[in-house]
Amino acid sequence: MKLLFAVVQNDDVKSLTRALVDHDISVTRISSTGGFLRGGNTTLMIGIEEERLEFALSIIREKSSRRHSVTVPTAGIPHTADSAAMPLTVVVGGATVFVLDVADFKKF
Repeated sequence: MKLLFAVVQNDDVKSLTRALVDHDISVTRISSTGGFLRGGNTTLMIGIEEERLEFALSIIREKSSRRHSVTVPTAGIPHTADSAAMPLTVVVGGATVFVLDVADFKKF
């Protein structure tokens, strides 16, 4: 048994969660906030059998798209006075997934 923690951008959560549930993969959503640009994200906690791990990861990879976003830096993000109002193009989306071994699992 494996435990996945998948940190995904809020824009991707609905379609990712739906795809996982449609394939009988249970998901627990945990609201979280990213440090860079203070963007909203969600951490998904997923318990999965080892033989289904690669399948679950392929769904996460498919539904967590990376895309470019234009933003204006806010207070707290280092920048020079000359660039204070300059928009930045950044890559957002994708997923960061942590895979942990589970020593024991009980469902009541």
